[in-house]
Amino acid sequence: MIEYLVLAIAPGVFWLWFFWRKDKYEKEPLRLLLRTFLLGAAVVLPIAFIEELFVFGEGIVAMMMVGIFEETAKFLPVYLYVYKRPEFNEVMDGIIYATAASLGFASLENLFYIYTFGPSVMVGRAIISTLGHVLFASFWGYSLGMKKITGKNTVLVGLLFAMVAHGIFNTILMAPYWIINILVFPLMWFLYASMTGKIKRSLKLSPFRKITRDVELRSPVQKSCPRCRTRLSTQARFCPQCGYSILPATPSVHCSRCGSSLPPGSTFCPRCGDKIT
Repeated sequence: MIEYLVLAIAPGVFWLWFFWRKDKYEKEPLRLLLRTFLLGAAVVLPIAFIEELFVFGEGIVAMMMVGIFEETAKFLPVYLYVYKRPEFNEVMDGIIYATAASLGFASLENLFYIYTFGPSVMVGRAIISTLGHVLFASFWGYSLGMKKITGKNTVLVGLLFAMVAHGIFNTILMAPYWIINILVFPLMWFLYASMTGKIKRSLKLSPFRKITRDVELRSPVQKSCPRCRTRLSTQARFCPQCGYSILPATPSVHCSRCGSSLPPGSTFCPRCGDKIT
């Protein structure tokens, strides 16, 4: 049981680390990525039940329906749980959280496939299917990031592209002829190149891009997390290791007449009514 679980999750952990490293300006907290990963896994069982009800056979229409259901299932945890959080503050974050949810989904799927077909099924799923889930989701992840940061709303278009790519992928793999099956490799190459382009464009739009590495190296003070002591970039607002908020403390203000602590922005003391100058 433990061996199967490790075998199912290991590819997802690797790909999450691989793409997390590409978020070069402000990495997302690992605690939030883990929660998104688990939420992605949590939607597998409900969506499997829905597919049993509505998807019949293995034809093109059925495979396209699977793409529609599964991309919607992966999208919802990111949109409902992460999208409005303050940590989601770059276009790149949309891609990273979409990756986390997709890999959680793919990892639990891997476990079911291992129990059904044996451990050897992971030879193909580790590289093709697990990565494929990430590549499909990059379309709507990038669109979510663009909407949050720039206001440009192409989320439905991103979802549509993800669904179509997922459906085409499934149709190619389920084809009865190997000459069609091998088309999955040029499709994967195209999708990976597309995701790489999205990552480059996302990083260019990062609000933290202006603070260069040279400036960081010239700084006489090395910044570190007060909780876990992880070394931080000078522009970090959250610790990428433990998620601790790295924000300057608001200086306390007291009433000069009675000494009471005052809320930020106060013009009168709430205790004695003295005017705050």
